[in-house]
Amino acid sequence: MSLTLPGDRLASAMEYMPGPGVYERDGELFAALTGELVRDEEHTELRVKPAVSVPLEIRAGDRVLGRVQSVRDSMVTIEVVRVKGNSRQVGTWVMGSLHVARMSEDYVSNTNDVYSVNDLVQARVDETKPALKLNTKSGRDGVVGARCRGCRDHLKVVDGELFCGECRKTEARKLSSEYGQVQL
Repeated sequence: MSLTLPGDRLASAMEYMPGPGVYERDGELFAALTGELVRDEEHTELRVKPAVSVPLEIRAGDRVLGRVQSVRDSMVTIEVVRVKGNSRQVGTWVMGSLHVARMSEDYVSNTNDVYSVNDLVQARVDETKPALKLNTKSGRDGVVGARCRGCRDHLKVVDGELFCGECRKTEARKLSSEYGQVQL
């Protein structure tokens, strides 16, 4: 086992390609993190297997779970708390934007008919740079958990609509096909 530290020179870029945990500068390969150096001779790649926990990286195409923080005329802001299929929570304050054009396949005239503050939402990541852009057009994406706007009781799906048993009212949302099945 060969332990590397950030900034350690590993090899020439003429010998290997940089893999995860390795970066190239001026034709030389350097360790980006502390860990074990792994030489992949088959793919001529060097990578560093982290010795410590590294922050969770959100990538385009990932499905994420988050809580709606604000609803505006053309956009919803969502705090991302988990990448679906990954047991680790997102460690830092990660905010994503969901533009009205990416909310539904149907026309959306009022974002308040689609999302409400504190809704639990499942979304697909379209872009990560320069900002996190989310998309809920798919049938499996949308609200996976919601509370009544009036009494804050949990809403249940009744005949395809969200229903509050306490207030006896229905509420409109862009529902995920996985509503009620997802937990944080």
